[in-house]
Amino acid sequence: MSQQFLANGAARATASAPMASRQSTSLSSVRYAAPWARTLLALSIGLMGLSAQAQTMPPSDATTLAPVVVSATGYPQPLSSALPSVSVITREQIEESGAQNLTTLLQQVAGVQVTSNGGPGQSGNVYLRGFGGPDVLVLLDGVPINAQDSTGTAYLNNFTTDQIQRIEVIRGNVSAIYGSGAIGGVVLISTREGSKTPRASVSVSAGSRNTATVSANASGEVGNTALQAGISRYTTQGISAINPAQLANANPNANGYRNTTMNGSIVQTLSPGQSLGLRAFRSVGRASYDSYGSYASPTDTNLSSTTQDLYQLFSDNQISASWQSHLSASQQSTTNTAQNFSAYPYSGTYRTRVQQLLWRNVVLLGGGWTATGGLEVQRQSIASISGSIPAKERNAEAVFVGLNGAFSGNALQLNLRHDAIDGYSGQNTGYLGYGRELGGGFKAIASYSTAFNAAPLGYLYAPYFGNANLKPEKAHSAEAGLQWSQGVNVWRATLFQTKATDQWQYDFTTSTFQNIASSRTRGLELTARGAWNGWAYDANLTLQQPVNTSLPGDPTLQRRARSLANVSVNREFGAVLYGAALHYSGPRWDNGSTGKVTLGSYTTVDLTASGALSRDWSWNARVQNLFDKKYQTVYGYNREPLGVFVGLTWRPAL
Repeated sequence: MSQQFLANGAARATASAPMASRQSTSLSSVRYAAPWARTLLALSIGLMGLSAQAQTMPPSDATTLAPVVVSATGYPQPLSSALPSVSVITREQIEESGAQNLTTLLQQVAGVQVTSNGGPGQSGNVYLRGFGGPDVLVLLDGVPINAQDSTGTAYLNNFTTDQIQRIEVIRGNVSAIYGSGAIGGVVLISTREGSKTPRASVSVSAGSRNTATVSANASGEVGNTALQAGISRYTTQGISAINPAQLANANPNANGYRNTTMNGSIVQTLSPGQSLGLRAFRSVGRASYDSYGSYASPTDTNLSSTTQDLYQLFSDNQISASWQSHLSASQQSTTNTAQNFSAYPYSGTYRTRVQQLLWRNVVLLGGGWTATGGLEVQRQSIASISGSIPAKERNAEAVFVGLNGAFSGNALQLNLRHDAIDGYSGQNTGYLGYGRELGGGFKAIASYSTAFNAAPLGYLYAPYFGNANLKPEKAHSAEAGLQWSQGVNVWRATLFQTKATDQWQYDFTTSTFQNIASSRTRGLELTARGAWNGWAYDANLTLQQPVNTSLPGDPTLQRRARSLANVSVNREFGAVLYGAALHYSGPRWDNGSTGKVTLGSYTTVDLTASGALSRDWSWNARVQNLFDKKYQTVYGYNREPLGVFVGLTWRPAL
């Protein structure tokens, strides 16, 4: 079954999940001495006052239903029943956060660390339990979007949030469910979906650094045809990506970013239980970026463009009362262009593509047991439109099965998968999870899993540093945890360890990538999500040791923090939903201009508020980096200072 199909039921089940106001969005940080900040603050206070008088929308309860996940097994189940470690971000939470960039949302998730070479739209990385880049698999509506270029990343910095319906993050390797690349974990992104009842909305927001957003969405049914369409536009002046005091010859001007995202779907119900659909998604981001060093100058101009497309034809079929089938044919492409206008000009455009045919089945066996299984065929390719990587392509085929069930207070999950990728021998992976009910809402959980990662085509064939003989990375993980759940509250403590071998690393002796690295991450993860006495909360703490075991002394991996923490709370007072989110990262080391340097620990605080102005109109406000914390996630590259953003949304009653 498709991620989107399964998410339909999950989204309905989470309509009242934590962070439960649908009219909300957030505040960001404010420098009160600045005139624009005082103006925006006064506007938001005025909106709050109007909202308090507009008693047309009664305050909602914090949470009435526990969140549902679809990623851990391939079909919807309560979060408390999932054996893998999973986090969920719903559409309601996205709106309440007020975050306009996907990476802003992800850094609040347990075990996730985000790095960025500057502000919005700049290149960066997402780490899961210490693993990043090609070791974190990202799926968009079930289709892998990790680029086959020499980065292997998914370019998540190019995603805004207006056209995203739902995000699920699985921590720990689950190659047995999703295939190559899931060593650190999986990020599953679902695009906006339609509704049976007619709905429409138009949102506008504005704030610091000349940031503005406009979005519109509409959906509904005409007879047996469900339609959905959305478009959003995000622009910002941005910040100066590089600090010239740290990296010489960088352009000190602000690096702006703009993004246009379009999303649409049409689903035709052919008969009860039988439907055929078409989905399309397109994100186009353009940014200026900085370079530095002896070949750069403060007047250089650099531009980048990233276009991500997804086209998907799918069929969902109820074969029998106990057998649900999903078949989809998809094409996802990422086109990246970099242009350098300087004394040493450069221009390059690369397009990577994944064509996927997926058949996934869920069969109810009775007695609380469910079987899953299917086939996946991919055609992966890279083309250098104007650059130096030669055009290459390969086939990847997989067969997978799973079994989930419970008996006498015991829960069991078994997944097996076989992948055959051109240039590699067949790869077998497995996941075995076990849970034992202890009474009083407590459950003991343990799992063991294996994973692998086939090298991106850019790693294999890029001129000068590519190595066509690279072997796949291998990994195995073990987890043990204790969970307590009651109603909407789910708390879990997890001990985890992942060991990876044959990892790719640039070898200065051969000037190519080689399988010479190995690493290990182990640690403790605490998560808590739910509602108490009118408050909705989501908190997590990760204590980890991501180390390079191929070097003496097991040194900590570059840019990885050993401690991460997040706390977010919200509550309605009167007709206004107020929220606060805290993010903490421990110190990390990085390569500086004169050798290794320590990037200090940092804590940022965001505030949000939202409410109704009338039946059709609502407002929201966000303060980002409230205390204007100066910090860096990559040496020499600035991150966003305090900012204030306010917005209005029109949702007419149709």
